[in-house]
Amino acid sequence: MKSDFSIFFKTSVLLLVLFTHSIHSTYANEEKELGTILTKMGIRYENIAQELGVAYWYFYSAEAEADLKTPKDKFYTLLINDTLNTLIDTWYPNLSEIKDTILKAQVEKWHNVLLSAKVEYDAEIMKLRNELEEMLQVSGEKDNSDYDFESNMLKLIELRNKKSVELGYKNYIHLSFETNGLGYEWFMNFIDEMDKSTLDRYTALVEKTKIENDINEFGQRNAFQFIGQFYGNNDPAKVKDSDNIELVRKSLANIGISYNELPAKLVEMKLPEGVGGQGLMINIPNDFRAVMTLGMEISTWMHEMGHGLHGLYNSINKPVLEGYEWIPGNANPSFAEGMAETSAWFTRNIEWQKEYTNLTEEEIANRKETVNTYITAFIRYHLFNFMRETELYLHPEKTYEKIQKELAKKYLLIETEDIRTQSIASIIYVSYPLYLQNYLIADMVACQVHSTLEEKFGKDYAFNNDVGAYLIKNFYSSGEYYNWNDRLIHGTGKPLDIESYLKYYKIK
Repeated sequence: MKSDFSIFFKTSVLLLVLFTHSIHSTYANEEKELGTILTKMGIRYENIAQELGVAYWYFYSAEAEADLKTPKDKFYTLLINDTLNTLIDTWYPNLSEIKDTILKAQVEKWHNVLLSAKVEYDAEIMKLRNELEEMLQVSGEKDNSDYDFESNMLKLIELRNKKSVELGYKNYIHLSFETNGLGYEWFMNFIDEMDKSTLDRYTALVEKTKIENDINEFGQRNAFQFIGQFYGNNDPAKVKDSDNIELVRKSLANIGISYNELPAKLVEMKLPEGVGGQGLMINIPNDFRAVMTLGMEISTWMHEMGHGLHGLYNSINKPVLEGYEWIPGNANPSFAEGMAETSAWFTRNIEWQKEYTNLTEEEIANRKETVNTYITAFIRYHLFNFMRETELYLHPEKTYEKIQKELAKKYLLIETEDIRTQSIASIIYVSYPLYLQNYLIADMVACQVHSTLEEKFGKDYAFNNDVGAYLIKNFYSSGEYYNWNDRLIHGTGKPLDIESYLKYYKIK
């Protein structure tokens, strides 16, 4: 006869198993319900994203009147949806309980999107942003000369900061860098590291220039001559083929990608001030369009085409993980620009330049040496450029003019008081806030990717048909499923490697 304890023990174990199974079944059912709702919301999200993408295409291409307001209103309705917000607020703190990794990634991304939307889709902010975008529209049919753009831009910055504080953040900078994948602390450490790493070399360059040109005070014109030297030698010169689209086609074919089979459209026209090109993933992965401002060099065309490759080969098939750029928080812009710049870097490859330019090997080597000489000017110009906007949010008590003058002295080492400042009227500040640092990080990403390609495929990797497949598998196909540094680890074996970037340009 079995003891009472034995019966009790077995009964307890059975009850525990049934209870545990019940919990697991409950979680499984809840996860299934979560997935069902996010799928429905994702379909709505993607439809609106595509509508807004077309509107932005019209905004930049001027093919038709750009109605940015209607799809934004639709986004507003979607992103303030109580069911969606409650669901994400419930699940986000409990991510570890979600077993489906793709579902978990969606919850993380929805959290970032909804948090960002609480600022950008605030009724007052959205109204002012729409007004400012209308003033900058390409069509040029309106006379906006009497519009006080500066006051209204500063008001937009003030409103973004105010809303961020209401949401529990110190300012918009802190909120934005939580949702863009970089993180505020990482960003500030990055600025400090780039400043310290380049200061001595840049200071020596300034002093050398002052001695050689008998200059008492280093001025703004001298600083921009440095930057001009970098860009003038970094982008390919003496290109044989003046047809940029044909050159894009050839460059892609060399790495095993057929441009003719891609749903892509590239055009050229005058764009708003400060915009060299604009690549737009209208429908991921089925519709990419890019518009370049007149006279842009082949590297700009390849950069924008890189945005297209990043989206056209995305196979994640979950709208919020596909990386639509219209809502802050949906994609990591540093990595997106890194993929675009990875494409541009093919035009800086020595073997590519031997094939498609009339430069001699000696000229190519001399240009590379000049680039290495002025790389610190390039880096510090980027610091100056994106910190101008950053400071507007961190120090709203300062005027934009004062910020520019202070930063010109700090990063460009300008010694004179005669500093010409720029207007605050920028579509980047309005539509893509706190975006400009991504271009410097993008250069680092591209450097790291191309160093890996050379290691794996040899010096002639720009003419290896397997390279395209490698890029697709390791960088394009997974969309926003992985963290941006994880994607770099998958493709290059390590996260963003600033040290190697500095060594590549012989700064260290």
